[in-house]
This record gives sequence, structure tokens and C-alpha cells, in this order.
Amino acid sequence: MARNQIDRLNEVGRIVSSFNYIFDLSLLLEKILTSARVLTKCEAGTIYLLRGRKLIFAHSQNDYLDRMIDDPTELPYFNRNLEVDRRTLAGYVALEREILTINDTSSIDPMAPYQHFTGFDNESSYVCQAIMTLPLATAGNEPLGVLQLINPLGDDGLLTCFSDEDEQILSFYAGFAALAMEKSMTMSSAVIHNVEIVSSHDPLETRAHAMRVAALSTAIYERWSEKRAISEEERTHSMNLLPLAAMLHDVGKIYVPKSVLTKPARLDQKERTLMENHVLAGARMYADPFTPLDEITLKVILDHHERWDGQGYPGWVDLNTGHPLAGRAGEDGRIVGKKGQEISIFGRIVAVADVYDALSGRRYYKEAFDQALALQIMEQESGHHFDPEVVEAFLGVKSILNKIKNQYPDPPLEANSPLKTVKPTPSEI
Repeated sequence: MARNQIDRLNEVGRIVSSFNYIFDLSLLLEKILTSARVLTKCEAGTIYLLRGRKLIFAHSQNDYLDRMIDDPTELPYFNRNLEVDRRTLAGYVALEREILTINDTSSIDPMAPYQHFTGFDNESSYVCQAIMTLPLATAGNEPLGVLQLINPLGDDGLLTCFSDEDEQILSFYAGFAALAMEKSMTMSSAVIHNVEIVSSHDPLETRAHAMRVAALSTAIYERWSEKRAISEEERTHSMNLLPLAAMLHDVGKIYVPKSVLTKPARLDQKERTLMENHVLAGARMYADPFTPLDEITLKVILDHHERWDGQGYPGWVDLNTGHPLAGRAGEDGRIVGKKGQEISIFGRIVAVADVYDALSGRRYYKEAFDQALALQIMEQESGHHFDPEVVEAFLGVKSILNKIKNQYPDPPLEANSPLKTVKPTPSEI
């Protein structure tokens, strides 16, 4: 075996071993695609996920188009999908579970069962000349999706061809990538099922809301951690777990009466107490954490309704009794709210993401605020409701807010659901 091939296999081993520590599917797909492109020096690539009879564009990268287009939502394949059809390269590979390597898409035999779909090329004016398409399938040959690598470049930066060695190396790599995806999907599925249970009780606590809060929280944390010079190891660890934990921020709402959750008006004091109890109910579900994900999830649930100024809830409370935590009660014996950096950074970040999403979305008691007003409110609450540094990080990623909203749209509210237009404060959302 050639020395170069041994080096490349060792590199594959190093890359796939890192997959064991990535649980968030979005982060994992980005790692899989980025590393595959590095291994083949490809200009572009896509990972499709198989959903029924459709291939979903789950993650795409294109160095050329990224230089030409500032807004990812303008890319022709954004939020698009393909039918699983043998006539397309990706569809053929998904069905047949075999690799296709084509170094000149214009020379595909017209009699071949598959052809290169040129629709996206025409829309973007980008030519996919050389394409390697690989199945992402588990050991039992269950298809999860397709990895597609596009336009390999030589050391001179010019377009070249895929080699037989590329195909061998990537075939080996794709198998391990699929195993990592299966593990991540299993964990994500368990989290999503919990969100769906809550959604059945509170139609506004949708999977889409949970996904938006997770995506925005991750982006905020990334920005915040860069400014704080957090180590790469700690950043990777936190960004891996935070999205799943953020999705579960309101899991305790399953214990709140549905009449309170869906009330189309401001809550009275008794109802507000019932609503606020969702934090303790959710935290008790993770009160004995035995994994790093459990630990972060507990912090998110417990702290995402605390306020920077100490006026939030549930405060310093004993989870078992609901009474003030020993040694932390106020002078009058009442529960004292956490304030400032007493609140975990994960709670501070999810608080910002959750309130922004509630302000910019429709609720039973209000119409959606336009983005300008929602951003204005978030800025006004800096130093009061929110950590100023977290708000700064949030404003630093505001360019992706519409992308997240478009990627995870809410289903419509029931046509007969009453709607009021009161203007709640952030603490009431």
C-alpha cells in the first residue's frame, strides 16, 4: 500500500474517532461533509437525508457560491428536496447502495439509468462537472442518506478528477460516518419525541420552536465563546450538547394545565404560578443527571427563566420541596432569584433565544412582532432581563435569524383558536 494511502487512512481514522463525541446531528453533518471535502480536496458537497420517498438537502457547502452569495437562503437548493428516483445520481445511489463516480457529467451515457440533474446548476450558474456520490448506510445496509462530493481541485487549484484511491478511501469513510449518524439520530429522536409529547399538550411548544431555539442558542454560544476566548475543546463540547438541551427547555410544560397554556389573554396570579411551575417540574426530570447532556439540560431548564437583574424564577429553590434552598433564602424567608453570573451561561443564552423566538412568533395572546420591534425589545432588556454580553452575541448573529425562521417554520395555528393582541413584557412570554 502506498505511503500516501496509509497517511490518508490514518487521517480517516483520526476523523471518524472524533465522531464519537458529536451528538448534535447538524454539527455532525457539518463535520462529516467538511472532512470528506478535505480528504478529496473538493470545492463543494452535499449530504442528503432520506425521509420516506424524498432526499432532503440536510447540509451543503460550496466554496465558489459562498464567495458569490451572501445570503444562504438565496442558494437554489435551500430548503429543497429531491424525489428518490433512480434517474438522478443521488436517487440511484440511495436505492442501489452503490458508489457512483463520474468525472465528466456531460459525458454520461444517454442510455444510463441515471443522469445528472442540471436544474440546480442552471439556477446557480455553477457547473458540477465531477461528482462522487456515496450511500450513507448502516452495517445492516439501512439507508440513512447520500454523501455527494463535487469538483475535486488539484494542488494548483484547478479542476481535476477523482481517483480510484479517492473512491476506496471515501467508501471506508462513509461507512463510519453512517454509524455516527445513526447514533446521533437515535439520540435526537429521543429528544424530539419528548418535544412532541409537550407539543400535544401545548400546540405552540412545537418542534419548530424547539429547533429554532436550539439553532439560535448554538449560534449565540459560538459567538459568545469566541469573544471570551473559550478553549476549542470546551467550545466543541458545549456546542455539541447545547442544541439537544435547548430543545428540552420547556419539557416541564407537560405538567401545566392545557387551559393555562392556551389561554388567549393575560394569566391571573394563580395561573401564572401554575405556568411557572413548569420549570421545577422539568428540572425534577433531570435532578439526578448521569450524563454530560443531562447536566446541561438541567441547567437550561432550571435557569432559562431567571433574569440578569435577579427578578426571574424559580430562583434558589430546593427541587424536592419547592422551598427556599438552605442558606439562600431572603431576609423575609422567601425564595431569592438568581442574578448575574449566578445563572448558568446556558440558561442565560437559552433565555435570549427563547424570548426572541416568542416575540417574533405568533401566540394565543398576541400576533407576531415584526423583527425590528423584537430586536428593539431585546436590546432594551440588556442588563435587565438579559446578560449584556449574551445580547451582544445575539445581535452579532442577527443576520441568520431569518434563515433559522425559514428553516423551521411553525405549522399554522388552529383556525378556531382565539387570539388577543395584548403586548406582553418579555418576562411574560
